[in-house]
Amino acid sequence: MDSDVLVRTVSLKKYYEVRSRFLKRVVGYVRAVDGVDLEVRRGETIGIVGESGSGKTTLGLVLAKLLQPTDGSYLFKGIEITRELPRNLRGKIRIVFQDPYSALNPRLRIEDSIIEPLVAQGYTKKEAVEKSIEYLKLVGLNEQHLKNYPHMLSGGQRQRVVIARALISEPEFIILDEPTSMLDVSTQAQILQLLKDIKIRKKLTYLFITHNLAVARYISDTIAVMFAGHIVEIGSKESIFSEPLNPYTRSLISAYPSPDPTKDWRPEIPDEIADAKIYESGCRYADRCPLKRDVCMKYSPELLEVEKGHKVRCHLYSTL
Repeated sequence: MDSDVLVRTVSLKKYYEVRSRFLKRVVGYVRAVDGVDLEVRRGETIGIVGESGSGKTTLGLVLAKLLQPTDGSYLFKGIEITRELPRNLRGKIRIVFQDPYSALNPRLRIEDSIIEPLVAQGYTKKEAVEKSIEYLKLVGLNEQHLKNYPHMLSGGQRQRVVIARALISEPEFIILDEPTSMLDVSTQAQILQLLKDIKIRKKLTYLFITHNLAVARYISDTIAVMFAGHIVEIGSKESIFSEPLNPYTRSLISAYPSPDPTKDWRPEIPDEIADAKIYESGCRYADRCPLKRDVCMKYSPELLEVEKGHKVRCHLYSTL
């Protein structure tokens, strides 16, 4: 494994059983994450984009070790951690959730929420408080905020607290699950800039989950597009936005309004869109794809490298 690769997954899967209403027999599976191959290099920010239900958050939870994968392999720093995270790597992977209020215990002061992981690591309370003050300052807050309860802070301040708590164990890999989606636009910009600054100062690696293409374009180095549990396209943000290859990626980008009023905005989305399905065979986007062919209904395409660093899952680029 390349020493520059911090995180690597091989055919990573997370399935949920679907049971019949009365007999409670397993009648199928929801394939939330279905065979994801992903490499995240040190110091990189990889953005995961896609519509609701595409598997973005489930992938993040599996990578954060909050969900056990159904199958596949997950390596961190070249060490297999699919089933168990070794003690010496605990604290090296952290997640920041979408809703900072839900992520904080409303009955605990900010001080108690932040120092909890440090005390578990053997710090004295005095040492933990001193370190928490240091990290609060890092995210733009101060010592006075330690005595507050979550409801006494604004949404942006709560998210800064959650970021400080994630950073305090000195992780190397942080999963950010739509960390700005519940904030107003001006606060979003501040938090995004804060995350970029902290990444450089602390030499971090990010996996940034978002449905907002503008946010993904701003913060990411590489963008992976997910649909129905699959990564359907992955490449540098420049290649994804300048030359999207998969019809689903094109529809996502075309559906996002351009800030340029001189450009004609016409989404490349069919007039009738079928509900997303999980197919036993065939391309999962076939029912919605305006470019589908017979082969799309029969065979599932592989993720192929069309250009250096730019991969796509689509029969338009396969040999079938």
